[in-house]
Formats: sequence, structure tokens, C-alpha cells
Amino acid sequence: MLRLSAFIPFLLAGSGARAQELRGWWVDAFHAGMKSPVEVTELVADTRAAKMNAVFVQVRKRGDAYYNSTLEPKAADVSPQSYDPLADLITKAHTGTPRLEVHAWIVTYNIWNNETALPPQATHPYRVHPEWLTEREDGERWDGGNYAFDQAHPEVQQHTFDVCQDILTRYAVDGLHFDYIRYTDSGSSVGNQPWGYHPVAVQRFKALTGRTDRPAANDSQWLQFRRDQVTALMRKVYLNAWKIRRSARISGALICYGGAPASNTLAAWQGRDAYGRVLQDWRGWLQEGILDLAVPMIYRDYSIAARHAEYDAWCAWTRDNQFSRSAAAGPGIYLNAVADTIAEVKQARVASGGKALGGMVLYSYATPAKTAGVSRGEVIAALTDDAAAEVYDPGGNPVFAGDVAAPSMPWKTDVSKGHLMGTLTDVAGAKFDGASVTITGAVTRTVKPDATGFFGAVDLPAGEYTVTVNLPGYVPVTRTITVTGANVAEVSIVLNVLNPQPFEITSSQWNTPQRKLTITWNSQPGKTYGVELSSNLSTWSSLATGVLPTGTSTMWTSATLPVAARHFFRVREE
Repeated sequence: MLRLSAFIPFLLAGSGARAQELRGWWVDAFHAGMKSPVEVTELVADTRAAKMNAVFVQVRKRGDAYYNSTLEPKAADVSPQSYDPLADLITKAHTGTPRLEVHAWIVTYNIWNNETALPPQATHPYRVHPEWLTEREDGERWDGGNYAFDQAHPEVQQHTFDVCQDILTRYAVDGLHFDYIRYTDSGSSVGNQPWGYHPVAVQRFKALTGRTDRPAANDSQWLQFRRDQVTALMRKVYLNAWKIRRSARISGALICYGGAPASNTLAAWQGRDAYGRVLQDWRGWLQEGILDLAVPMIYRDYSIAARHAEYDAWCAWTRDNQFSRSAAAGPGIYLNAVADTIAEVKQARVASGGKALGGMVLYSYATPAKTAGVSRGEVIAALTDDAAAEVYDPGGNPVFAGDVAAPSMPWKTDVSKGHLMGTLTDVAGAKFDGASVTITGAVTRTVKPDATGFFGAVDLPAGEYTVTVNLPGYVPVTRTITVTGANVAEVSIVLNVLNPQPFEITSSQWNTPQRKLTITWNSQPGKTYGVELSSNLSTWSSLATGVLPTGTSTMWTSATLPVAARHFFRVREE
């Protein structure tokens, strides 16, 4: 049989594979794979035998860890409990030939999957933080299969980010892989998402929009608010990962229900389930550049004509919408006979217009075929061995005929672009959720901090930028930041309240029968002011709005104030 590699160096033997191609499989933690040293040794051997170069291993199943986490308990089925599966896997995968990439797969928001029984570990986050659980519109917390933490709760955002940082800083992983980084599909439809009604989330929405009503599940503004929460986590993880482990490939197992978008337009994408139903804007993540690798879970039985067509269409659409990042197909081999798995691999390699997918990740290691009695070893042979492949693909070469390297990420070394990230707080540490931060230089961006105060901008042309924050009631801040190629510049901005600064009045000073206070401050012509009260310097309530200046100073006297041991006051410009 003629070998094309003899004539076209960048192609491999007759298979259509490129000299660089991601080949991996998902290894879930509900089955054998990495729970003991024996399983890890077998996983590495199987992956090398399959001529693959990557394993996507579930290291966070439902708030439990298949590694030595500093934040969450060890999974109960790790044996022995002192064993660190992720560390052992990295050692075995990175030594020997060929080197295998290890991608740490985390379930992002789903935190427990039993409606009535508690996790066995007392330190499990479901038991420690039940107040973080998301709610349906009617107050229900169980979605039929899982309890989940609320995507818009600031403490959930911080904890999930901390879990990612813990892995990236302490383990030499080649990637971080997000699953369930979205809202649930339980009861949802395009344009209608009934989950995410945690009281803290609703209150944040009201504060950011100025609305006072409780939004409906199909309210477009409320849908976008919740979509933004998922994107904000992805952005924060991406930029911090670039800083601490730039080589790590940040990826996601992504939703592709039904047919692919009918065109490459934004409108066509917005009508699909990922964007409109579960609020996962992964096309937007690729376009912004906060995802290195998109892996749509194109789980289709290729023997059914309609599913066959859906698979092909999703491969083509994903190939054409990688923007400046990359994507790989995610075939569901557990649904397929071996011959159809081979056909899906070949389809994932179809190029057009100079574009191609970067490879494929197969689901799953535990169930490599739908046909009863077909072992993993048989599937591996069909992918790699001439004689076995001939049985399932007469006249064809093995689709994984030889070892290949995983694709490089040229954007990681592109010195013409860099990134910027920062935090925005006040002197008391309060976060400026949704405030505007303007970044001006070769390009201009306006970004908004999330509930943790984090903001970021990706793929800025290298050069000098001015970061400006000008919020009512606070001293304006301007910072000059240099963005260098392939690096992340950082800036921490702390805002000070306009004169006067917050000051404390104790009960002994002002708890007179009248309980009134007079404040005088320097004012600016044409400006109006508000007066605010706090008991803790983090939560402020308005005492007066629209206070007009009188000459060079303004005086305001309160109505009767509530009795308290201490109060803080401040003046803000409106």
C-alpha cells in the first residue's frame, strides 16, 4: 500500500494525520483509571500502546480530589488514602517514551450527586458550605442529578479559582481541563434558564443593573449576567495560569447539543444550546482568547444517519471557529462500534480553507466501544495495528499508525502580544463588582471587575498602556503599565474616597438624645455629592443623595441616626 508520507512530509502514513496532532482520551473517576498505582501504570501503558499523547484525567469528581489537595478532601476510593494519583501519573507519563501530556480534568460547579446521603468526608465542600448551593427559580436545590455551587456567588468564584491555582502551582500538569463549566440543562431551554437564583446572585444582579424586581428565567439581562459569571471564572483562571504555568493548555469539555450552528455568524451561535440554554459561551472564549483548546463533546452514534451528519457538521463548524486559539473533536466512542470510531477520527481530520482541527479526545477510556465484549485492547489494536485495522477499515492504514507530538501553541510565544490583569478594591478591601476600568494604548479596552475584584484583558499589542479608573465618590486613578510580549502585566488598584476619608464616630461621641451629625467637606463647582454610613467599612448605605455644593465647602446635617456602638461616614461624588 502506498505510504503518503514518502511524498508529503507533514502527513503521516495514509491516515490524514498531521505531524502534530492531539490524541487523548477522557479518563473519568467513576471507573478504574487512576485510583491506585496499578491503575496508573496500566493507564500510561494503554495510552502509549494506543499511540496517543495525552490523558485527560478527572482529578476533581464532585468536590473531592484525586491528588493531595490543600482545599478539598481526598476521594474516598483512592487506595491507599496516602496515595497521590496525580503526582504518580505525572511521574510515569513524563518519564519513558513517548512523553505523555497530563491534563487535570475538574468538574467545575457540580459539587455532589446524591440527593439524600452526605459525602463521607467531613471536610467535603458540600458539607462545609451548603450556603453556596445554587437554587432554581422556585427555591429547589437538587437538579435531578446534582447539587451545584452557584456560579455568581463571590465565594464560589474564589474557591473554584483557588482549587485551580492549587493544582497549577503544585503539580507539573500540562493542562487544566474544565467540565460542567456552565449552568445545568435541567429544565432549561434556549432563552430560558431557571437556575442560578441564589439570593446573593440575585442581589448582585440588582446592584449592577439598578433593578428592583426579581428577574424571570427568560429575562435577557439576567441571562447575560449569569453567562458573564462563567466567562469571568474562565478569564481569571486563564490569565493566572499563563502567569504561573504558561505551558499549561487551558481547555474545556464543551456543550454541542443538537445540530451545529447554520453559519459562522454570532447570531447563529447564540441560537444554540451552549450559549442560549446552559450559558456557556465557548465560541466567545475562543474569540477573546481565554481558552487554549476547545473540545466539544460531539457524542453521536455514527451509525445513525442524522447523528452522523451532526457529528460532521460540528467538526466543520468548530474547525472554522477556532479564531486565534485551537480546538479538537470530542467523539463519544462509547456510543460507537469500532469501525465508526475510526470513521469519526478520520472525519475530525478533514481540513478546509487552510483550517484543521488540532486532534481529538475520545470518550472514554473506561468504555471504548458500544459493542459488548470488545475490550480496550481490541480498540487500541484497531487504531494502531495494520492487521487489526484492516478488519474495521478495509484498505485503510491504522489511524494512529505512529507516535506524534501534541500541537504547539504559537500564541504562547507570540512576542507581539501580551496580557494585563489586575484587581480593583478600596482601602477597606471592598471589591468593585462591575465597575469600569479603561485600558488605553495601541488598542482601547473597557473591562469590568468580577465579584472578586479581578479584571483582565487578553492579547493586547505589546507596548505602554494607561489604566484609568474614575468612579463617583473616589479619587480618580491613572496608572501606566508596560505590556510585554507573551507575558502578563499586573496592576493592583486601591481607590480612596474623596475628601473627607471615611471617619469613625463612636457612641460616646455622638449618642446624644438628638443622634444627629453635621459633616463639612471641600466641594468642587458643578459637582453633587452623597453621604454614606457603614458599621464595618465594607457595606455602605446611603444617608443623602444629590447634596449640592455651597461655595468652596458643603455642610450636611443628618436626620436622627440609628443607635450603634460605632459608625463610619464618607462622602462620595455622584
